[in-house]
Amino acid sequence: MKGAFNATLIWIVYLFLLGPAYLKAEEAPEPAHERESCRVCGMYIDLYYKTAAVLKYRDGRKEFSCGVACMLRIVEDEGGLDAFESVQVHDWVSGELIDADKAYYVLGSEIIPDMIPNYIAFAKRDEAEAFIKKEGGSMMDFGFAYTDVSPVGTTAPFRIRTAVTPGKGTFSIGIVYGYMQKDNVQMGTHDINPGDFISANPAQPRAPKELIAHQQALVLNYAVTDRFSLFMNIPWFERSLKTLNRTSGGITETVAEANSLGDITLESRYNFWRSEMYHQFATVLLGTTFPTGRFDNTLNATPDPVTRTRQMATSPALQFGKDVPTFMGGLLYSHRWKKFWFHGSALYNVNPKNDSDFAFGDMATGGVAFHYTPNYDLMVGVEVDANYTWKNEDQGHKIGNSGGTVTNLAFVGDYRFLNAFGGNFKLRGSIGLPIYEDLNSRHVVLSPARQFDQVQLGGGFFANLAVQWTYRPAPY
Repeated sequence: MKGAFNATLIWIVYLFLLGPAYLKAEEAPEPAHERESCRVCGMYIDLYYKTAAVLKYRDGRKEFSCGVACMLRIVEDEGGLDAFESVQVHDWVSGELIDADKAYYVLGSEIIPDMIPNYIAFAKRDEAEAFIKKEGGSMMDFGFAYTDVSPVGTTAPFRIRTAVTPGKGTFSIGIVYGYMQKDNVQMGTHDINPGDFISANPAQPRAPKELIAHQQALVLNYAVTDRFSLFMNIPWFERSLKTLNRTSGGITETVAEANSLGDITLESRYNFWRSEMYHQFATVLLGTTFPTGRFDNTLNATPDPVTRTRQMATSPALQFGKDVPTFMGGLLYSHRWKKFWFHGSALYNVNPKNDSDFAFGDMATGGVAFHYTPNYDLMVGVEVDANYTWKNEDQGHKIGNSGGTVTNLAFVGDYRFLNAFGGNFKLRGSIGLPIYEDLNSRHVVLSPARQFDQVQLGGGFFANLAVQWTYRPAPY
């Protein structure tokens, strides 16, 4: 495990330190002095010569932004145009600097030259109108653009996806740590302490006590076009399952521990519709997993007491892969109101049967996220997701104590703490818990005196922490 972690760390360091240098090697010569970068997004100004803005303060200081959207955010951050002696933007046609408050702006075209929303400045009204006829969008003045711009082009939910696809070439890489704990026996909507559960029934042979899962993951995002982007998740899991067992000497506890690479996820998002004001987005998501995780197909030595079939010996909680490709699809929607973002999703996961005659249950998932961005460095929010999972199937038999409904509540946030290497670093975190659970269980009757329940674990909480770096080379 340590060797795999070290190799991953070396690869991440390579991407952080050498990746950006490779991406920009043919785009612009490296100046001898420190390269100027945008205060808001961290992108190198010299790569954005067609859109860069120049802000001159009243004390003579100068600041540059990569484009209009970040310029508007800086002006808002400083309290308005009165904080500056002058603010100038590049005319898209001639490349000349013009006063920002006298320019004509086009928003919502098919071109994203720097950030989103994709404001593009023009010195002449007729040239802006000609651009709109060719590339689409709406025209506005500085006052409208300044009032409309949001502190952040989009926010990223944790347990669902955003419908906003970034500009072509945008690349991000992140390291994620996740923790999950389940410690209650759940029968339908009723939960009970595992010790009380097994003690209440002398015929109960065993009961799950606690599941603890650690996850480390490498996540990557890449925008192939302005409307089409890819996402990959490469997870490593460590899990521990505690079980209470009834023996002749009383109730004892056993612990099963395992770790493995999980199934690698690949998702694609296509933004098929967005408003000209860049405040509403609708996107289709399609995804698959590759069977890279370990699946233990060892059968029980003795048949199940009810079905008389030899089901898998390893608990589904300790299976790290599904041993077969799976498929996911659905719709995403995002909407912004200045400093507020809403994200919604509806997805369906298909889990086919593998060669060991085992199938994890299909899952239908829906979720909403409400995010607040007081400035371009910070986001806080709340997210709710709900999923319904069908029962697992093992050797042609549906497992009675699998599947059910879970609704989760999470509090989330991210903080842009550093601009470096032509991009920016964010620290992201979430913590949450299930607020409603209705999980399946199975009552087994061997004889009138030997009746017991096969149950699932619920309750507990989950948390995530991630560091993410995002970079975009100039598309022109």
